[in-house]
Amino acid sequence: MYTISELAALSGISTRTLRYYDEIDLLKPVHVTEAGYREYGTDEVDLLQRILFYRELDFSLNDIKNILIHEDTAVIQALEQQYEKLLEKWNRMNRLIHNIEQTIQHHKGEIDMTDQDKFEGFKKKQLEENEQRYGKEIREKYGEETVEKANQNWQHLSEQDYLKAQAAEDRLIENLNILLKQSRPDLSSSESEIVFKSHQEWLEIMAPFYSKEYHRNLGEMYLADERFGEYYNHKTEQPSVALLKAIIDKWTD
Repeated sequence: MYTISELAALSGISTRTLRYYDEIDLLKPVHVTEAGYREYGTDEVDLLQRILFYRELDFSLNDIKNILIHEDTAVIQALEQQYEKLLEKWNRMNRLIHNIEQTIQHHKGEIDMTDQDKFEGFKKKQLEENEQRYGKEIREKYGEETVEKANQNWQHLSEQDYLKAQAAEDRLIENLNILLKQSRPDLSSSESEIVFKSHQEWLEIMAPFYSKEYHRNLGEMYLADERFGEYYNHKTEQPSVALLKAIIDKWTD
């Protein structure tokens, strides 16, 4: 039998964590003494080992609890899904490591880095995340050729265009926040126009096939699918996608 302190020392996690696992019914002690001390046996040690294994694989505690309840049927599917996520994370980290190595060599004068090289790792990461989250929907709406052109354009952005796009987005967010503080935002105001023109500039950099119809359709997608809208809702002080959609409608009319 192990006391909670002994199990903490054995496993390398804190007694506080073990108490929390008890509270959420993830790992219960085999016995609690009259004095209130938790005691753990061999089965609990084995269970904790599996819990820590799943935690190391980045499973949430809720997911771990579900796996342990249905371990015979759920574990293979859960591990396969987590394997794909970890493999993608590993690939992203490899690209960033390669980018760091190149940057170090560049600063040492050993190699030359083009503007494109400096941002390659970050752009690939963003592109893959967008593909994973939105790829199917945007292809259905805009077609394979249009999406591939946008992706190619993103991959070959110069440092200057990348920084211009970032500056445009910063202006957009700043002025959205100003409008969101107003009880009734004025869609004809200078702030509203700045929001629209900043969004337009960002899109023209990212999507050289830009048109007002494309801009308007994108606004509709922001509102229709929360996954698209959450990007701006997350960046502003209050949910902003409904206001952004109204501004787009106003200035593309």
